[in-house]
Order: sequence, then C-alpha cells, then structure tokens
Amino acid sequence: MEIQQLKGFQAVAKFRNFTIAAQKTGRTQPTISLQVKALEEELGVKLFERLGPKKVRITPEGKILQELSAPLLQEFGNLHMRFNEARGIYNTSSLTLVTHSSVMIYLLPRIVKLFKARYPDCHLCILNRSQKEIASMLELGEADFGITSLNNVSPSLEYKVFSRFNRILIAQKEHPLAKKGTITLEDIASYPLVLPTRDSNTRKIIDQRFEEKGLEYELAMEIVGRTAIKTYVGMNLGISIINEYYVTEEDKSKLYVKNMSRHFGKAETGIVVRKEKSLSQPAKELIKMIKE
Repeated sequence: MEIQQLKGFQAVAKFRNFTIAAQKTGRTQPTISLQVKALEEELGVKLFERLGPKKVRITPEGKILQELSAPLLQEFGNLHMRFNEARGIYNTSSLTLVTHSSVMIYLLPRIVKLFKARYPDCHLCILNRSQKEIASMLELGEADFGITSLNNVSPSLEYKVFSRFNRILIAQKEHPLAKKGTITLEDIASYPLVLPTRDSNTRKIIDQRFEEKGLEYELAMEIVGRTAIKTYVGMNLGISIINEYYVTEEDKSKLYVKNMSRHFGKAETGIVVRKEKSLSQPAKELIKMIKE
C-alpha cells in the first residue's frame, strides 16, 4: 500500500469519478484506475461499484478505508510544515478554520488580530459554512477546527463548549415591552417578530417554546444575518430574540435589551475537531485564545 495509491483512491472517493479524480491529482485516468485496482487486490475487497464508464459508488469497505486513510494522508501532507514548526519556523504553516458569519463578525476580529501579531507568517484561512458543512469538512480533514454549536455530534468529532450566552429580547427603545417589568411568552407573541432562518438553533428554540405553550406568533421578517435583524428592529418593524454576543455597546444605546434566558435558555458555542487529529502549534494557540 503506497501513499500515491491512497491519494488516488481518496480523489475517486471524493469526486465519484475516475476522470475528475485524475484531473484533480495531475494523473492520467488509467493510472488512477490501476492505483485503485492495486488497493482492491491487496485488501481483497471491492472499494467502488462501477455504475458506468465514469461514475462510481463507494462500497461500505471503501467508506471504511476513506475514513481511515484521510487523516493519515493529511498528516503526511503536513510533514514539512510540522518539521518547520518544530524548528520555530512558521512561514510554511497554514490553518483553516470553519465557522459561521456571525462568529466571524462578532467573536473573531480581536482574536485574529492577536493571533496574526504572534504568528505573522502563518497563513490563516477562515471559511463561512453551514453547521452541516462544518462537520463534513472536519470529518474529511478539509479544515483544522470549527466554531459552531452542535446538538448531534458525530462519533468521529469532538465538541467542547467554550462559552454560553444569554438569549435576549431586543426592541426599539420606545416599544411597549420596554415599559414592562416581567415579560412573558404571551407578551412576546403579541408583537411581530424579526427572526433568523429556520435552520438556526435560536430559531428552532423559539419555535419549540411557542409550540410548547400553544402560542402562535406573527413573523414580520425572516432574515439571514444578525446585523440586518438589529437594523429592522431599530426601524420598529418587529422585535427579536437573539444571542447576547451579537449586541454591542452601541446597540445597547439604541435598542431595548432584556435577558430572556428563562424562556429560551442559553446559546452555546464550541470548538469542533476531528478526534485524534494532530493540531499544529498555531492551531493550538488560536484555540487557546478563543477559549480565553
């Protein structure tokens, strides 16, 4: 079993196509076919089902090999970088972080500034992906770690919560709710709501709490992006429930803000890595900065 054979196999497993796999790895299609055939003969199993001249489907045995060999190939590819890091040289280091736009906007700027001051030669790539895409990229070794919240954690991933945030009500300063001491779910349901999309954890919690109480609410707007939500709430087009770390001191001077965790619980954010992954020194340092 050779490194090049595993690289060819991984490319076919990813693209489900021998021709594309050859193009992506700079090899010819016959070479990729021979690499996969050699692996199948050595392991005594079929790794792919041939569905036509080009298209293939990975077998259960192929899936096992894909999961086992992906981290090995990644570590082999990082050998030069790890060697330099052991010598205190970081100009060959790269770090890929996957997270959500909200984390990129509200949580990371100050931390990234500190990180780049400490590791100016490390190439840092931060990608905006959905929760599902974050998990997938980590499992396939396409990113070093992720920042998100997970309800269901894959057996191949490790998820550690580093912070919990109150869920808060925001409204225009002159809104009638701003005059109430205690705010109930019934009170909130009495006004139009400006909410994130249904795939967000906060939206799921909001819908669940109202459903449990048998309440319905008027959806004024459904918006991607908390900055937009705050903008439209400030225009008095509705009220909203969001995580407190989206609200800056400037927002608090313009909006009415009240803790609603007793109704909607706390939001959490965690670090996600693939189990048994060997992280580089810059990655470990960045995770430490985030946790602190």
